[in-house]
Amino acid sequence: MLDAEDFWTYACTHYARAGMQDALLTLQEAEHKNVNLILLLMYLDELGITLTTEQFEELHTKCEAFDHRVLHPQRKVRAILKQQHKHYKAYAELRQHMLKAELAQEKLQQSLLIDYLNQHPLQQNPSTDNLNHYLTPEQQACIPAKT
Repeated sequence: MLDAEDFWTYACTHYARAGMQDALLTLQEAEHKNVNLILLLMYLDELGITLTTEQFEELHTKCEAFDHRVLHPQRKVRAILKQQHKHYKAYAELRQHMLKAELAQEKLQQSLLIDYLNQHPLQQNPSTDNLNHYLTPEQQACIPAKT
């Protein structure tokens, strides 16, 4: 069984690597890719677990639904506050609260993805490359861990 806390630790460690944050945020903003899904696919590769196309599609659908209902509205509010209320005396504190809430939502999304995977049979494969389900070779080349 996969552990959500292990994945969270993996994701935080890899996100902090040199160039990783910029690469992933660029894929998120310019290519509309989900950072948690990218990190999950990389995590599964390290564990030698191959996803079926159906499993990937279900994970992708779950990410899109969560993004649409939870993360995108949160980010939109944060952007509006930055654009229209940056002058507010406690703006920096408010922004930190918003970022903390968004991080908690990201962690929830990761947990939901792990829960899904733990309910489905997973295949071991030492030469797996799950990112091929989601990213083009050009997009993969932008990720420091993939170059």
